Amino acid sequence: MKWGIIGPGAIAQQFAAALKFSERGELYAVASRNLQRAGEFACRFGATISYGDYESLIGDDQVDAIYIATPHSHHFHYAALCLQANKHLLLEKPLTVNAAQTEYLVALAEQHQCVLQEALWSRFMPCFAQVKQWMANDIGQVQYISSQIGFAFSHLRNHRITSPALAGGALLDLGVYSISISQYLLAEYPSQIQALGLLNNDQVDQNTLVNLSYPSGVTSQFVCTIGAQSSNVMTIHGKQGYIQIPRYFWNGEQAQLFQDDKLVETIDFPHPTNGFEYQIESVMDSVEQGRLCDPRMNHQDSINVMKTLDEVRRQIGLQFPIEIESLN
Repeated sequence: MKWGIIGPGAIAQQFAAALKFSERGELYAVASRNLQRAGEFACRFGATISYGDYESLIGDDQVDAIYIATPHSHHFHYAALCLQANKHLLLEKPLTVNAAQTEYLVALAEQHQCVLQEALWSRFMPCFAQVKQWMANDIGQVQYISSQIGFAFSHLRNHRITSPALAGGALLDLGVYSISISQYLLAEYPSQIQALGLLNNDQVDQNTLVNLSYPSGVTSQFVCTIGAQSSNVMTIHGKQGYIQIPRYFWNGEQAQLFQDDKLVETIDFPHPTNGFEYQIESVMDSVEQGRLCDPRMNHQDSINVMKTLDEVRRQIGLQFPIEIESLN
């Protein structure tokens, strides 16, 4: 399968490095708004062709699947063009900046019978499959999930994470992990959402605190921040024990099982390359099997994650420019 990359930034470098080890896929094309940058990336990772605009890559008949790694403010427009051109698509998290845009893309994927996969990489990792197994068998009835995710980014100037025009802030960039992973582990969607947030001088959320209540009675609580260095740990608490995912929990590199407050098992999950390989192979599995997404991160999951993000944004007053919120 011939892959193209739109947006050759730091995240795309990890994608390209993982794709090198795939037996089924190859990096064929790279597109940037700067042709020199695209060419340098193509040379580094062995792509056949480079483009100085995104539309040319989308229109290349040799491209089978596209990975979009632009800021999420620009996901919707180019994802729609990809699907309309009948390209399979791996789209960085979050898929879009609101639920209406995600629903539109899902409808396009169904219309064109193309894979549309949200690249929430944690969902595809063996670590979280093990956590689900422990939750079902080893810690008793689950009571709540807690997590922190954050880094002291707010001092950065002229950076996407501090720019409202690029849908910046802690919530969409970092908090999405806590929401999506909790939703995956519990296999249900929140029925009640409570949020508090601090907007900084750039008018993006610096610190956001959220309580999610689920129909089963379980609660997920998280803090996401671009103003502080966090512990970056997720813990699933049950009546007879708990599970801890330490060391940047979304990387899925280790899980620990505690029973009666005693550590009884630690499992390391070293990635064969860098962790991107799981979602890459998932997309190619979907193409081969004729499905439009992986059941571990299905379209309804993506829509409901975005609905949760929409409600949190409403409660904390986080707004983005109309031009990146629209369906045009």
